[in-house]
Amino acid sequence: MKSSLKISEIFYSLQGEGARVGTPTIFIRLSGCKAKNACYAAGIKCDTEFESGKDYLLIEILGWINNNAPQCKEITWTGGEPTDQLDEEIVKYFKDHDYFQAIETSGLNPVPVGIDFICVSPKVAEHVIKKNFPDEVDELRYVRHSGQQIPEPAIKAKHYWLSPHSDGFNINSENLKHCINLCKENVKWKLSLQNHKIWNIL
Repeated sequence: MKSSLKISEIFYSLQGEGARVGTPTIFIRLSGCKAKNACYAAGIKCDTEFESGKDYLLIEILGWINNNAPQCKEITWTGGEPTDQLDEEIVKYFKDHDYFQAIETSGLNPVPVGIDFICVSPKVAEHVIKKNFPDEVDELRYVRHSGQQIPEPAIKAKHYWLSPHSDGFNINSENLKHCINLCKENVKWKLSLQNHKIWNIL
């Protein structure tokens, strides 16, 4: 098992998107993302800084949680691309400490066994996602610009979300209107806003 993870930031906040919106959770943003070139090619600008970071021992992560959010027993692994670092033994380590664990991934890699809630926000080709996720995931969350068509996912999910691409902390009105119309025309899809930006929290 890895004894440490390179982390851009750890913070305690509310989930701002998708099926778990409003849920208090400890976000652990892992550094690095091997899918970033795919995002750039698709015209998607990441709204988080994930290049920098420092190494944390796993016991140091637990120490941070105990000092800053001892009341919370939920972790959300995010990035960057968390599956570039996260493995089954690390997930088990936190499972053994009674943490519910969610993950937000681009779909680039399979998710380690033991994750409790899987959100795929696709940034890679659908055939790659299909290979990595043969079973149903908890949610699919696609970002859309004005003019982009409804997604055609290669995998199944319990929840299907469309999220308008935002301009930094500002919701782009044209992208929002487009996503609303797509949802109205394709009723299995639901609108997911980045509510944390509206709430002005991390």
